[in-house]
Amino acid sequence: MSALAERPDLDFAERDRRWSRVRAGMAERGIDLLIVLPQSDPIDVLYLSGGEQGAVLFPVDEDPWILLGGEDSNLAVEREGWITQRESATPFGSTKVPYGAAVADKLQRLKLKPPRAGIAGLDGDLYSHVRSADGYAVYSSVHRIIGALDGCEIVNGAPVMSRARYVKSEAEIAGFRAGIEVAEAGARAIGEAYSIGKAQADAYRAGIAAMLQPGLGVPSIAWCPGPWKTPRPRIVGTPPGDIFDGLCVAAEIMPGSRMMTQVAEPFFAGSILPEQQQAFDLNVAAFEATRAALVPGATWRDVETAALAVADGTDWQVSFLLHGGFDGPLFIPVDSHDDVLDDRIEADAIFIAKPTVFPRDAERVVARSHDVSWGDMVVVKEGGAQRLGTRPQRLISYR
Repeated sequence: MSALAERPDLDFAERDRRWSRVRAGMAERGIDLLIVLPQSDPIDVLYLSGGEQGAVLFPVDEDPWILLGGEDSNLAVEREGWITQRESATPFGSTKVPYGAAVADKLQRLKLKPPRAGIAGLDGDLYSHVRSADGYAVYSSVHRIIGALDGCEIVNGAPVMSRARYVKSEAEIAGFRAGIEVAEAGARAIGEAYSIGKAQADAYRAGIAAMLQPGLGVPSIAWCPGPWKTPRPRIVGTPPGDIFDGLCVAAEIMPGSRMMTQVAEPFFAGSILPEQQQAFDLNVAAFEATRAALVPGATWRDVETAALAVADGTDWQVSFLLHGGFDGPLFIPVDSHDDVLDDRIEADAIFIAKPTVFPRDAERVVARSHDVSWGDMVVVKEGGAQRLGTRPQRLISYR
């Protein structure tokens, strides 16, 4: 990735807001220096830098440093960015960047020996990088950094970043709305190309092409095809086979935005069965119940209970599915949620909500066998969460 292509696009007021939240979290945990690495998952670095790729050294009470990576990072040093103390992690720019060695060298040159240092991603966190249960920091990089911090107490910095990122600013909410607009364009394009006898790949490509917008990264679609009542694979890539009468596709549509935006949309070929419509209607009812319950101060137990209750007295049960993209908490089928159920929900947190239903007499959720889930991202507000998208909640038959 070219370092010159990763230009910050948020203003300095947003920078100051983010840095203030991070420093408050550091002070609360007694962390004097926070080190954030970009290799496995750059979202924490991008949050601190405003979109630039590199390793960040973030003191609790001084200006931070960024060690830029990329093939032209030596040139990117000269441009204006959120972080004014800037170096290239390699002498002449490179796509092969030894971030651990560069950070260790910088610590030694600065003679930084903080009493307590945090390294983001040393371990997992229930509210950050929620699918990286063991953290995301690379062992060899951490080993070199710890060597340079010999004598310092080292702790996991993930909780600092997760709490800072959890509540969104108006600028960030606007960014999510823009991403959802692109995702919905992808959904419309898939629907226009989804027709019996055509290749599934044609509909998939149409969705990808619609999301290839200037300034965005590469979009992706999780494509889950199969007949009704049959377990379906989750394909993140061009799907094989043709669209046949009765094919059901559950799609998670994600534009290539820095913010993890997503919509869920079902696609049907042929006539819609009454039980398929019933399942879809219950999915939407569970979504709306979730949205109504997502108010500041409520617990996740309150929200989950409200979503599950919509299926009471029916032949279905609800699978509560909700998360914040990279952020948590992560509610997915067959996973334990006990550690977060009594946590309080905060205003301006953003989540993708996409509950689905499955037969009440089933012992467990069978991989997408009855998946007609429809989902949107929502932002928590007084009076209930607000949708960020504008698509109608409809189950459409394509022929």
